[in-house]
Amino acid sequence: MPDLDDELMERYQKGDENAFTLLVRRHQQPLVNFIARFINDRDSAEDLAQETFIRIFKAANRYKSEGAHFKTWMYHIASNLCKNELRNRGRRDRYRVDNVVNSGSDSDGDEEIDLIASTPANPAFEPEIALERKELQNAIQNAIAELPEQYRLPLVLRDLQGLSYDEISEVLELRSGTTKSRINRARLMLKEKLKPFI
Repeated sequence: MPDLDDELMERYQKGDENAFTLLVRRHQQPLVNFIARFINDRDSAEDLAQETFIRIFKAANRYKSEGAHFKTWMYHIASNLCKNELRNRGRRDRYRVDNVVNSGSDSDGDEEIDLIASTPANPAFEPEIALERKELQNAIQNAIAELPEQYRLPLVLRDLQGLSYDEISEVLELRSGTTKSRINRARLMLKEKLKPFI
C-alpha cells in the first residue's frame, strides 16, 4: 500500500495541482531544517529547499512509487544540492550576521527568537543567558559543519531528520552496514568536538 506522499505524487502526475501543494506543505519545514543543519546556513536553506521542490516539480513525471519512497527521493535531491552549494562556497566569500536563536519553548523546539528584537524585554534572554545559549548553539552547528561530508550527511539524516537506517542507505546509495558505521563514527567525532561544552 503506497504511503500518503506516494499517493499525492500519483495525484499530481494525473493533474491535481493541489496534491503537489500538500507535498510541499508536509515537507517544507523538515527539509529546510535538514538543509540548514547540513550547510550551516539558515538563509541559504530556504533557497535550496525551494530549489529541491522545483526539481521535484520538473521531474514529477519520472517519479515511480515502486522505486524509492518520496521522502528518500526528496532528501537525495536535497543532499546533492547541498553538496553543490558547499563546493561553490569555496569560490565566493560569504558574510552574515546571525542574531536568531531557538527558544526551545514550542513542542518542536524550533521557535526562533530574534535576540535584538526580544532583549531585554524577555528576561529569559538576558545578555549573559542569550550569549551562553548562542555559544552552545554555534559550537554544535560548527562541530556538525566540521565533520567530513561522508559522516555529516548520514548523521544529520538520522539524528536530526529522523530517517531510518534503510532510508539513509537508499538516499546515500550505501550498504546498511556502512551507513550505521558512518553514523556511529560521526557521533563519536561530534562528542569529541563538544567535550569542552559538556
